[in-house]
Amino acid sequence: MVTAADAPPRIIATDKETGKIVWESSFADTPEVILTSAPLAIKDKIILGAANGDQGVRDWMAGLDAATGKRLWQKYTIPAPGEPGSETWKGNNNAWQTGGGAVWVTGTYDPETNQTVWGTGNPVPMFDPTYRPGDNLFTNSAISWDPDSGKMNWYFQFTPGDMWDYDEVGTHIMIEGVVDGQQRKLLTHSARNGFFYTMERANGAMVSAKPYMDNINWTKGIDQKTGKPLDYDPNKDIQTYSTLANQNPREPTKKVCPSIAGGNNFWPSSYSPQTKLTYIPAMTACSDVSIDTAKHSKDRGWNGGAYKTDDRYESNLTAIDPVTGEVKKSVHLQYPNYSGTLATGGGLVFLGLMDGTVAAFDDITLEQLWKINVGSGFSAPPMTFEVGGKQYIAIAAGPSASAKAKLVNTPELKDQRHSTVLYVFAL
Repeated sequence: MVTAADAPPRIIATDKETGKIVWESSFADTPEVILTSAPLAIKDKIILGAANGDQGVRDWMAGLDAATGKRLWQKYTIPAPGEPGSETWKGNNNAWQTGGGAVWVTGTYDPETNQTVWGTGNPVPMFDPTYRPGDNLFTNSAISWDPDSGKMNWYFQFTPGDMWDYDEVGTHIMIEGVVDGQQRKLLTHSARNGFFYTMERANGAMVSAKPYMDNINWTKGIDQKTGKPLDYDPNKDIQTYSTLANQNPREPTKKVCPSIAGGNNFWPSSYSPQTKLTYIPAMTACSDVSIDTAKHSKDRGWNGGAYKTDDRYESNLTAIDPVTGEVKKSVHLQYPNYSGTLATGGGLVFLGLMDGTVAAFDDITLEQLWKINVGSGFSAPPMTFEVGGKQYIAIAAGPSASAKAKLVNTPELKDQRHSTVLYVFAL
């Protein structure tokens, strides 16, 4: 068994039978990073990504020998001067050194093509693009890596020059679908920026990119051929996009929709091979965002601004056709979903909400079929397993600090007590 730990960041391998430590591999040369994602075992290697980019850290991916823990390769998600992509970090601030690109969530692996795809986080400072002119590769991207060598096969950047913390570390789901009458191997992603992207798994070429939310204001839409925002201008160092939400220190605070939390953030969407639909958990609020050009240091924080949300954080459960991008059904839920969704073979979709509700929905109609409130909010996804021919659903209660912060405008839950409990339900 392989586990990630921090202070200093390290990977520890233990014997699953005895618990004895077999090897420990430290990343003491980058003590400022943290490891928030589970390591991914691929053949004879352990693949992992570093996080903590929001604190002014340059993050990376690495591959270790599974038998010994020896570091075989390490690739930074923010290029150094002279490396491919470095031309997208302009200006005189050397922003690449503290540029972010965090890998908060474990990626996926395709054994047929031997590629592993991981999402990267936002550029830093997150709200001030004037400090880091350019597209800021390889932030806010899906990146395909060769797990053997660490070579980057291809990448796709969702929001170039991001100024709203729209990192894209959430689920990149591998599916098969029919495109133009041909069976294709695809990769899908319900982005924090409010759009659902489907691309060719082999090279990241765009198949479709459609909104799964109805209140998006940061862009006028997405170019269906390139996947880039319609108002993206490659000749601009600072993007203005729709102009409704762009951040500029000479302009007042602007409202961006979806909020900086998303949309669908790091909590997982799920796909059903039976219905051929993806089930997206998304929050519906907007945020007021402003720039503070003094917040560009370790002492003053690396946000480059501030945000606040006056809306209640509520959520939608949306079923979407991942090939066409057509929203088939969407239901509104009164409380935020910081947990994700789980689609099962029995025709159900499960989720947990911040008011303590665990609920099951029909995977076609999205009719709520069952629910229970355990009195403590959720920020972990539901999972399923089978024992003795019987299926179970398990979910851990006890919200994270960031999840509890989403209850700021939900006064009826201000006195809610939270506990860390694992709940298991039999189907």
